[in-house]
Amino acid sequence: MKYLSFIFLIVLFCACNRSQTGDIEISGTAKNATYGSIVIKDIVKNMIFKADIKDNKFAIKGYLQYSGYYRMIFSTPATKGITREVELYLEPGNYTINIDPAFINDYPAVTSTSEVQKQLSQYYAINDTMRHESRRKVIAINNQMKTGGDEIKDGDNIEEIARLQEEEIKASRVDPLSVFNAFMNKYPDNVVASHIMIGMDYQNDPASYQKLYQKFSAGAKATEDGKTLEQKLKQLSGLAPGSPMPKIEGSTPTGEKLDIKAMHKKLLLIDFWRSTNGTSRDNHKRIIGQLMQLSTKGFGVISVSLDTVRAKWTAAIDKDKMKWTQISDLKGDESLNGVNWGIKSIPAYYLIDGEGRIIKRVSEFNDLPAEVEDFFKAE
Repeated sequence: MKYLSFIFLIVLFCACNRSQTGDIEISGTAKNATYGSIVIKDIVKNMIFKADIKDNKFAIKGYLQYSGYYRMIFSTPATKGITREVELYLEPGNYTINIDPAFINDYPAVTSTSEVQKQLSQYYAINDTMRHESRRKVIAINNQMKTGGDEIKDGDNIEEIARLQEEEIKASRVDPLSVFNAFMNKYPDNVVASHIMIGMDYQNDPASYQKLYQKFSAGAKATEDGKTLEQKLKQLSGLAPGSPMPKIEGSTPTGEKLDIKAMHKKLLLIDFWRSTNGTSRDNHKRIIGQLMQLSTKGFGVISVSLDTVRAKWTAAIDKDKMKWTQISDLKGDESLNGVNWGIKSIPAYYLIDGEGRIIKRVSEFNDLPAEVEDFFKAE
């Protein structure tokens, strides 16, 4: 493209409050975007509004059918192909959105008559502040390592550099829960907390998130996201360590049902996967290389597939050389296994004892070898 294009796609993100409809005006600036367009789409990708960007400005006037959370995605060749996705809460009223592509990772400056949008902006402002602070720490640590460069050549101070490298890795990560807690401490009466939390990885520690949820305002709990979150957290409370494992639906490729106790294992890894998921498939090689040698000590694996096509499922089993127990009900995302085990994304892992009690959920495969080793050491 010879000219600067700047496209916003605002896609409805969650259930809307259909009772709030009316006129809406959206105007703003898109710095350095001489040409471009804005497209607003609903949940089924029907175009609702469209406007051209002229001389770095855009404006929309129309009738908003549904109030709720929307996704806004913007991109421009001036930012070297980078796209940025943010969310907005749209309801009848006036909005001004100012975006500077030079700060594409920051939440845009949004001025609105919507109280919900104001709270959403407050949350993302805290996120940006913590992200900037994290970046400053990384730069400071890098500078420390550079000053120690000559010492490294002489073999001195290697432990200090290793420590700084570890600090750099930690500093580069912004913990979403830390951002959330900072937001809740500053704005405890907000109504967007449920919406924010429902997008977080609460499955890995439902008990802690349940405690946070209890501190939400009545308004946050009364939202559709709040009601959904309450149900999910209540369901996940049954997945706490020490709880009996949920039933695993389906059968093996030969039609047999699962019997945990008949496997006579001390420790079982429950591996949720799908034949089309590359990370799942790669990790099967790691299970073979890093964990299966412990089978003589009482370690076993049950792989639960979220596939829908038997041929693809069984072909992947053969190709990955998975010689351990395989189960699937072939219902894909509609499987009760995903629902009952709180699976939001795959791969996902649980460790279970030989009696079928949950030991813990493990987020990353990299953590599994140490967890398995610690279990057998503690025997």
